[in-house]
Amino acid sequence: MNILAVLGSSFFRHLLQRHLGFLPQPPMFAASIAEAQVALNSKIDLVCLERHLPDGSGFDLARALRKHPETSRVPIILLTSSVDPEVCATSLEAGITEVFSKYELERLADYVEQRMRRNDATEKLIGKALLVEDSVPVARFIRSVLERLGLRVDTCPSGEQALESLEAKTYDIALIDVLLEGRMTGLNLVREIRRSEGRNTRVPILAMSALEDMARRIELLREGANDFLAKPMLEEELAARVRNMVQLKHLLDETEAQRDHMRRLAMTDQLTGLFNRHYLAEIASRRITEAGRHKIPVTMLMLDIDHFKNINDTHGHDIGDMVLAETAAVIKDCCREGDVAARTGGEEFVLLLINTVGERALAFAEDLRGRVEARRPGGIPVTVSVGVAETATGAPTTFEALFKAADDALYDAKETGRNRVVKVSL
Repeated sequence: MNILAVLGSSFFRHLLQRHLGFLPQPPMFAASIAEAQVALNSKIDLVCLERHLPDGSGFDLARALRKHPETSRVPIILLTSSVDPEVCATSLEAGITEVFSKYELERLADYVEQRMRRNDATEKLIGKALLVEDSVPVARFIRSVLERLGLRVDTCPSGEQALESLEAKTYDIALIDVLLEGRMTGLNLVREIRRSEGRNTRVPILAMSALEDMARRIELLREGANDFLAKPMLEEELAARVRNMVQLKHLLDETEAQRDHMRRLAMTDQLTGLFNRHYLAEIASRRITEAGRHKIPVTMLMLDIDHFKNINDTHGHDIGDMVLAETAAVIKDCCREGDVAARTGGEEFVLLLINTVGERALAFAEDLRGRVEARRPGGIPVTVSVGVAETATGAPTTFEALFKAADDALYDAKETGRNRVVKVSL
């Protein structure tokens, strides 16, 4: 697959090349629209571009690509630091296929890999099949077809053995004969798979039988089989049905992954991977209420990167983004199970600690402050100020009250010299 990546930032060109290391050949890179137009002399299968380029807009480049006969149908991916409705709407108007955050390049890599899988109708499938068939000659024939399609195949002669495999491994398709060795029939096995809560409960099932029994076929489909194939079977028909079922599963998996991603986007900050302010208010309020009910003290830390505007002005926004991301990484390393960490805007972060107060809370905050300073995020000297607000054991409070107290403590930390921790109690 030939990919043209039009990215003005050398930092993100390097990151993208690393994430797409699985490609047979590395992407072609262009730093501007002018360089991209030269690269169009080569065959291009996919274009990845930034919203802002040194000599124009990524949207304008996308519109030009759609008018170019060689790229009119090529997928165009936009990388942007902010995925919002306005950007998405403009992208669709410009002919852009997909929009991804610059800070989640692993999703772009997954997308490219999926495109590679679907690029050719005769391409090899990627995945694993479970073949449940007690006839050795039939199993050998079906296995050879599946392996030529590119699938790895596990074969079981009985439903009992198949259930053991289904508990231990994840499959992309199960081919199940109606009559099997042992006490379990193919219908029993289909029913068990669909009623289970294991990893394969939604695996595509292709039922097979030499019996001309329409009632049995209907029952298999009612119990959860996705398709039925009569024996003896044509190799071409078997291959076509299996290919369609496996590719549909991959599409459904991709859709589910995108749905999960949208859920994560709704509650996380794209740059740092921490919770965002909106979700912080929701989850912290629940945790604080629950802690109050059980008479458990809570502490809130509010952390602010010192002189962050100067960092952006002196070193540029790419370094500023790296400082934010690496500071967040330090925060994640310090967090324990049950702690809540969020980026609440700009260079400000908030942590909610349950059952950590007094000297322990101060020690936690000092350790966090020291780790950020030692880390040198972005390769430059960075310090942080921390405000700490805590409740007494069992004392009722609200998220808003704790947030304001931590904010006041942070203000005191900055007013008294920065790069320090100040604590207040409610």
